[in-house]
Amino acid sequence: MSQSLITKEEALQIKNAVTKAEELSGGDIVPVISRQSSWYEYTLWRAGALFSLLTAIVLTIIYLSSDTLLWFPPYLWLLICTTGGIAGATLTESFSFIKRFFISKESLKQQAESRAKQLFVEQSISHTEQRTGILLYISFFEKHAIILPDIGISEIVDQNVWDEILLKLVNDMKNGAYASAICHAIVSCGKVLEESGIQKVIEDDNELPDKVHIDE
Repeated sequence: MSQSLITKEEALQIKNAVTKAEELSGGDIVPVISRQSSWYEYTLWRAGALFSLLTAIVLTIIYLSSDTLLWFPPYLWLLICTTGGIAGATLTESFSFIKRFFISKESLKQQAESRAKQLFVEQSISHTEQRTGILLYISFFEKHAIILPDIGISEIVDQNVWDEILLKLVNDMKNGAYASAICHAIVSCGKVLEESGIQKVIEDDNELPDKVHIDE
């Protein structure tokens, strides 16, 4: 992905999808797109330790199989191993697939869910009069998407309905069409709310703004 998670044109597409979805029902949908839910600092230490160990093993093999390192002073061995560790930490921070290697799938899921709950509060999802706000959270690094509805919706709509929307969203995003996949998920949420009887009140003042939020 580029430096920007989405383009201005894609942001406008998503905003229009929110407007369309909210015209169908009384829900207020807030989409949030995140680069990653956590920095996972511990992966740098793990990578550094692993690369230092691998460097030491390589040096030992060379030492035992030839005279190349015979006259190397001990501090130089230490310097080479330390450099290997720093290189490993740098590569881990630079490349997502390496960092993900040091994180369990369960941890990725937990971090995404934890960040979604924080954003639910930060974006004031529960501040609508009818308690019909809904957060759609997408985190690219974790490859995870979450729908968090407020109590006015969760009491009416079963979680498996949201799970179906999320499954399609994740599958569609694997093809690279991020904006269209997100727009489709937003409109699907609006249809679910409409079919569940969550209707727009006559004087609905659009309590939550129609736009996509970028969580860097």
